[in-house]
Amino acid sequence: MNAKLSSLKSHFLNWREWEMNPIVIKELRQGVRSWTVTGMLMLFLVVLFITSLGFLITESFEVSANMGLGGTLFSAFMIILAGASMFFIPLYTGVRVAAERVENNPDLLYVSTLSPARIIFGKFLCSAYISVLFFSACMPFMAFTNLLRGVDLPTVFFILGFLFLAVCAANMFAIFLACLPMSRPFKFLFILYGIFQSVGAIASMVGISFTFMRSGVGAMMSGRDFWIGTATATGLGLMVMGLFYVLAVALISPPSANRALPVRIYLTAIWLIGGVFAFIWADQASDPDRIQAWTFPSIIVLMFALLVTISNNDDLSLRVQRTIPRNSFKRFLAFLFYNGAAGGLFWVVSLLVATYAFTIVVMDFNTGGSLSQDDRQKMITMCLYALAYALTALFIHRKFLSRRPAKLTGLLAVLLAGGWAIAPSIFLFFANQLSWKSVDGLQLGNLFNVFFTHDDKQASLHELFAFGWLMVAIGINAAWFSRQLRKFRPPEAPANTQAAEI
Repeated sequence: MNAKLSSLKSHFLNWREWEMNPIVIKELRQGVRSWTVTGMLMLFLVVLFITSLGFLITESFEVSANMGLGGTLFSAFMIILAGASMFFIPLYTGVRVAAERVENNPDLLYVSTLSPARIIFGKFLCSAYISVLFFSACMPFMAFTNLLRGVDLPTVFFILGFLFLAVCAANMFAIFLACLPMSRPFKFLFILYGIFQSVGAIASMVGISFTFMRSGVGAMMSGRDFWIGTATATGLGLMVMGLFYVLAVALISPPSANRALPVRIYLTAIWLIGGVFAFIWADQASDPDRIQAWTFPSIIVLMFALLVTISNNDDLSLRVQRTIPRNSFKRFLAFLFYNGAAGGLFWVVSLLVATYAFTIVVMDFNTGGSLSQDDRQKMITMCLYALAYALTALFIHRKFLSRRPAKLTGLLAVLLAGGWAIAPSIFLFFANQLSWKSVDGLQLGNLFNVFFTHDDKQASLHELFAFGWLMVAIGINAAWFSRQLRKFRPPEAPANTQAAEI
């Protein structure tokens, strides 16, 4: 009994050593000292006050009472909140992270002993705290609209929760973009891209919020379907934030670290969880076609993963080699998830095959749904072309650009796909035969032409050509793949160390 009490006492005493994430303290201290956050927050409050005052003064001149004034005023506050939070907070967070990502600026990302995961999590917590400040400042104004009628409190809090989740996802995406290893001109272009994207995100958020208001969220909260849909949307939002989080952590991790391991494990986990939930959803609704809501997003994500995978370095650091298991089965699993383009290719192909097979099984062995032959053919041809582009880019980089960084391989694959798609149009243009009808014609090797052809014979030719190209690409890369598989093993211990252990 005394031992248990002493153990419990020591457990609570260890809480004294707990401290908040140092990145949060640093960022908030700098935010308070500068007028950027404070000035924006004060401007935000002034705009809210002037808007509410203007609506109330205008209403005082009306003869009859406006029973929908609360809803109108809430809509105005919602637009202001969405615009201010979605435009300012991600931009502020991304610019600060990008400034520390510059290599000639020895800030926390380079001289701190904190782990990359803790640094990124601290940046995200700081952005979430700033979001809480803006939402806290706006919440009294929005709650006041309930007194004017036209909107109920459950709808107010539900829309605020939806907006907050969207802003947090935008903050995490901004952190991910800021962590990309790019020069200042490219970062400036990404800032412009983020500004344009924020306009579209604001419009989407406002439109969805108006839909919630018109549909009567407060009355729908008593139904089970409403909470199932809300939990699904929240889970998808958290998955997206988690994906950008692990990607940002991998980007700022040192080159000697096993960057690919957490990213591939996370993608495999959400792929598996998404497949299970999609199957349950299709089974409960008795609609097997709903499995496609998981199939096509999975294929798109795996296509992006393919570009990143082929951009990995072939040589593993000694730090990573020491963690390679000696057991054959465990070493094979590690080969799929560790750094390296060869294992990453095998990982992507495995998930692509499993995705296609699971979709076919679910749709063909259930009544009421089936994947058409045309859709199957296009899906297979697209994957074959993507793998052929990737393996061809790997061969070109290894044979002709071996002195260049491996991250150029993904760019080579994109240029190969784009060049092959543009080349026929350029040829037809100079031959004075370019027309809209020529786009539908057969262009073997052009991935995008697969989706424009409507002839079954042309689709079959595309599939055969893509398969043949992939077989050639596998053949010219077979020796490299075999060499990478043989090299993937833990370093041998020195002979004197083995003798000492004996």
